[in-house]
Amino acid sequence: MKIFITGIAGFIGSHLALALHKKGHKVSGVDDLSAGKLSNLDGEKIKVYKKNIANANYFENISNDFDIIIHCASRKIPRYGNPEITIMENTLGMINVVAHAKKSGARIIFLSTSDIYGRQSSFKETDNSIIGNPIYSRWTYAISKRWGEQLLYSNKFNKFNIIRLFGTYGPKHALSWTAGPHSVFISQALKKEPITLHGDGLQTRCFQYIEDTIDGIIKVLESDCDREIFNIGNPYEEITIHDLGKMIWHEINPDISYKKDYIKSSDKPYQEIYNRLPNINKAKKLLGFEPKVSLAEGIKRTVEWQRKEEVENGIV
Repeated sequence: MKIFITGIAGFIGSHLALALHKKGHKVSGVDDLSAGKLSNLDGEKIKVYKKNIANANYFENISNDFDIIIHCASRKIPRYGNPEITIMENTLGMINVVAHAKKSGARIIFLSTSDIYGRQSSFKETDNSIIGNPIYSRWTYAISKRWGEQLLYSNKFNKFNIIRLFGTYGPKHALSWTAGPHSVFISQALKKEPITLHGDGLQTRCFQYIEDTIDGIIKVLESDCDREIFNIGNPYEEITIHDLGKMIWHEINPDISYKKDYIKSSDKPYQEIYNRLPNINKAKKLLGFEPKVSLAEGIKRTVEWQRKEEVENGIV
């Protein structure tokens, strides 16, 4: 198949591009390289157009001969960033991706997020979104993704599927909060600095290693499903953020007592979500999806990669 990936040089996009390229698909994509890196594509001959999908008609001078467009590119939760950029670029980007798909006749695979469940305590695909008060900037990301989902369902055009990802981590993730706690905690532990816990650290999450995330996305891509939403995550090892930090600390510093520090989430108001446990029954039933990499094994692999990355970049 001919597959076009937005955010192709980013964390998930690059892993996905390489996996699909290895399977024999013709892969190309777009990335503005504000977060992604061409080196993430491991030197493979994969065509990358340097463009921002939020710009009108980003797909001008790009082939329209695609079977599938996988929309990975987005601005993340603005814990410390600009919420206006997050919501504007994510919505404008989605409008342009849909226009590109209409022009090419391609099926869309949209990478959404578990964050659209908001303050919901149940996480089936049919559950409602319970979004918090707009004074909290964290909801700009959730709203932009929820809006993208609604745009797909409001148009009767190309086939599409929506994937709500839960907490992916692993090699090539950003070395910042953009990638979530694993990246920051590993960096702090490598420097033997206290692990910084937002709030009380007792909020729980389930994290999925990148290899399993890519497997889930490809299973959706290779299925005959249309206009379906799938949760893709690993529900088997729910863990507090405190214990995640401890686990990472002892992987790196087995002979040193766990050092931690509690900090406010940000200088701005922030609304924490205390539990998020993916329900993947639908993906298991319709796709045969089953995550395989344990948290301990995934952390070990990620620490090995990040240690090398930070040494090479003079961070540690």
